[in-house]
Amino acid sequence: MIWSFVERFGFLFLQFITNLILARLLTPEDFGLLGMMMVFVALSLTFIDGGFGSALIQKKEPTKSDYSTVFIINIILSVLLYFLLYIFADSIASFYEQPQLSELFKVLGIILLIDSLGIVQNNILIKEINFKKIARIKITAAFVSCLVAILFAYKGFGVWSLIIQYVLNSTVRSLLLWISTNWRPTIYFSKSSFKELFGFGSKILTARFISELYIHMQALVIGKVFTSADLGFYTQAKQLQQIPVQSLSTIVNNVTFPVYSGLQDDIEKLRKGVRKSLKTVVFINFPLMVLLTVIAKPLFVFLYTEKWLPSVPYFQILCLGFGMLLIVHSVNLSVIKSVGRSDWVLKLEIVKKIIGIILIVLGIKYYGIIGILIALSVNSYLEFFLNGHYTSKAINYSIKMQLKDIMPTFFLSIMVGIITYFISWIIEINVLILDVLFNTFIYIVIYLLVSKIFKFDSLDSIYLILKEKSKSI
Repeated sequence: MIWSFVERFGFLFLQFITNLILARLLTPEDFGLLGMMMVFVALSLTFIDGGFGSALIQKKEPTKSDYSTVFIINIILSVLLYFLLYIFADSIASFYEQPQLSELFKVLGIILLIDSLGIVQNNILIKEINFKKIARIKITAAFVSCLVAILFAYKGFGVWSLIIQYVLNSTVRSLLLWISTNWRPTIYFSKSSFKELFGFGSKILTARFISELYIHMQALVIGKVFTSADLGFYTQAKQLQQIPVQSLSTIVNNVTFPVYSGLQDDIEKLRKGVRKSLKTVVFINFPLMVLLTVIAKPLFVFLYTEKWLPSVPYFQILCLGFGMLLIVHSVNLSVIKSVGRSDWVLKLEIVKKIIGIILIVLGIKYYGIIGILIALSVNSYLEFFLNGHYTSKAINYSIKMQLKDIMPTFFLSIMVGIITYFISWIIEINVLILDVLFNTFIYIVIYLLVSKIFKFDSLDSIYLILKEKSKSI
């Protein structure tokens, strides 16, 4: 998990620094154009990196024919999907009433072909829990692509600098994956492997596609109903919010899924591990989301300048509403997948997204873009009970037990956030960076002090892990 943490936060740190620079060199409209395109590209990537990769990880001992079969499927899907994107590029540009999207689309879509070449290698490293190598590969690719993107933006290439960043990142990452792994594909397609992997993977793929469609539908609607600048503000808020919460969620999912899968035959041991990991990750994520909500305004002005101020309320709602429980959802879904119940995952996604779409439609009708964010937040809290129901069936870890494990941290995080807000209101600091640092310091000190007084288990667990790792360095 530590190496997965290094990989995810190292990658996002580079993206974050690059984004700070690009936000000054580019316009909200540029980021809005990228957001419009990523709706379709991300959905296409879901098919390529969808359920078959998860099936390889979930299977205890995948064979060479399994790997080759998945590789061939990925290549065929990527070619087909890129062809469709190329054909419909003009229609998508017309839909958004943005003619320049057509040419941009045809270039950005190349990442479908490039990514398909390295997905199996990446899954092999995850299966081996070799996150150290994955970290080196992804951070190197991010560094190269971010550096080039900044150079192109500085030279006045506008939105093309963002396109180049995505394409170059995929190219370098896939190349390094081939260099860093010994596995090489063979031109062999096994029908039996396909049927076995399809049984589990097709449900995961469908569930993931529904999830991605639901997520990117928001950008699709905003880009069509509102302006490209509005989508840019929304995209920037979501991108900053995702740095901590999506990172933790990805780390937890990447690491716990193969580990939980290895424990699927020992339910008692699996439940014990799940409880410990859940309490630990919420101890980090809950206070982080509340803190970011408190310091949102000075943070945005300091990082992106005042032209991005409209993003602040979007960011606050995403943190306090949507982001709080996302890490809990990741743990629950990892458990359900690890015991082989991909059918439950699919059922959950269908039900949750139907509810979500209804809430989004109502939100847009009454509150516009803010309504979308409120709908996401309400649905996220409803998802907790739906996911928890199936986790209870899988490993007898009930919703009541989960609430007992996470609610003390939840209430502590909110309470410390309120105290920090009032302290910042009383003590005004006019220098933005000092304001951010002061409030962050106050929040962390109070949070850790109260956690120590009330003897939170998660604080001791994190301390012991850090202490043990410091000795081995």
